Amino acid sequence: MKTLISFCLALIVFGSAQAQRATPVFGVNYGFMSPTGGMKQYIRNGHGLSMSLLLDAPSCRVATGLELSWTGYGLTKSTTDFVFPDGTSAPMELTVMNSFTTMMVNTRLYFVVNGPLRPYASVKAGYTWFRTNLSIYDPDNGDPCEPLESDILSKDGTFAYGAGGGIRLDAAWIFKKAPRGRYFIDLSSNVLQGGRVSYMNENAPPQTTMHGGPARAKEVQADFINTQTQVVHPHHVGYLYNSFVQMMDFRLGMTFNLAH
Repeated sequence: MKTLISFCLALIVFGSAQAQRATPVFGVNYGFMSPTGGMKQYIRNGHGLSMSLLLDAPSCRVATGLELSWTGYGLTKSTTDFVFPDGTSAPMELTVMNSFTTMMVNTRLYFVVNGPLRPYASVKAGYTWFRTNLSIYDPDNGDPCEPLESDILSKDGTFAYGAGGGIRLDAAWIFKKAPRGRYFIDLSSNVLQGGRVSYMNENAPPQTTMHGGPARAKEVQADFINTQTQVVHPHHVGYLYNSFVQMMDFRLGMTFNLAH
């Protein structure tokens, strides 16, 4: 593992040196995440978006830059009675959102310099943050984007690294009216690994449950208090898990040559 990390860092540094006086390329992608290894026991597949800004070296062989991605892997909604400070109560919508954000330095090595179809290999390294947010919404409110209350139930992070490959296709090869060398279709897949991290999910996939509850998990509850009687009402919102970061991602999107 240390050898792979050292190789990734060396290639990233090499790519950064090669990318001086380079062409900026901006990318936006849809991402599908599939957990692997131990993480597969505790969370399901996720969906998200990623953005990247890469610098293509003058040789067109190497590109390096930054990427930022967000992935949601669990959204649950339920209804509970929310008691206001004046003693009145009303049914409210309780939303729990599980997600993680990753920021990485990414370096690509293109196998083909010229032509509309350019396969590449990539390595990346950076940091990933896991986070679970709880929000309470009024279903009768005309603005569903504004919660009455919100809280962070769990957050943790760790270093991560990955390697993979993909293809970049000039859109002009498919759309004849598109200018050549300006818009590209990008398809890639990466294996990601990282340190141990804690994260939440409402329920683990079915194969991890045993004796009525998920194994190796800590239950997380949100406490609601009645302001008149001071009685605390616990509400189950999920389980807290801990494992190494292990996943694969598949991305499809567009990149744009900003210097064209």
